[in-house]
Amino acid sequence: MTRLIAIIFVLILGFAGIVLGPSHARGEWYVGGFGGVSTAGSIHNATMPNLGQTIAFQRYHFNPNIPNGDSLTQSFNTSDISLKSSPLFGGKAGYFFVDEGLPWLGVEVEAYTSKPSIKRQTPNFTQQITSIKGTPGVAPCLPPPAANCSMQETLTGQLSIGESPLRVVTVALNVVTRYPGKVFQPYIGVGVGAFYFTSSSGPIQGRQVVPGLNALAGMKVFLTDEVGLFLEGKYNYATLTNFDPTFGLSGEFSAINFIVGAAYHF
Repeated sequence: MTRLIAIIFVLILGFAGIVLGPSHARGEWYVGGFGGVSTAGSIHNATMPNLGQTIAFQRYHFNPNIPNGDSLTQSFNTSDISLKSSPLFGGKAGYFFVDEGLPWLGVEVEAYTSKPSIKRQTPNFTQQITSIKGTPGVAPCLPPPAANCSMQETLTGQLSIGESPLRVVTVALNVVTRYPGKVFQPYIGVGVGAFYFTSSSGPIQGRQVVPGLNALAGMKVFLTDEVGLFLEGKYNYATLTNFDPTFGLSGEFSAINFIVGAAYHF
């Protein structure tokens, strides 16, 4: 955890060092830190191709390494995979184009982390299997199929999954627009992010970096000309693909985050 915190703030301070360097024109720069809560709901449109393949191969005694003309295809879909809410913390640094005559427009980089662990749960599943033995003959036939026959079947049921401590680290580059008021500054922004998903224990273990969407809206209130407090809501969206070797968890991750923080403007 200490190493993760250090990486996040090195990213922020590194960006601040670049934009505040003497070779750059002076504008309105800022740095800030924040904390809050991430309410990640679930992984939608979830599939588990690795688990499905294991089940299908065992059910049909299928060996993909034997070139005998047999083929087997399958799909394994589940209901949404529920995630836990968790604390969130991070930092940001940015620039508004005041000197360029665009005080309402800015860019920022931010990095933050949360831990939306996968809950212990029993999602429903639907598996579709198509098996062909040699040259297809009369179909359908009962599993395991004999030579020269083909069949299709649909399996349904519930799958038991234990808790897995999933962590997400996000690094995002945003375009921000604001109302440049003296005291109150409402703002909105949208950007692209790199989402690092990792789980090192529990039944679902893996790591993956994927691109995603980072959108935000908030209100900043200035206590002095330089120091402001802000409240902000964030929306994240990213897609996991074959996250772990056992289940092959894939699906659409989304989260709504609520944060409070402080910023210093130069």
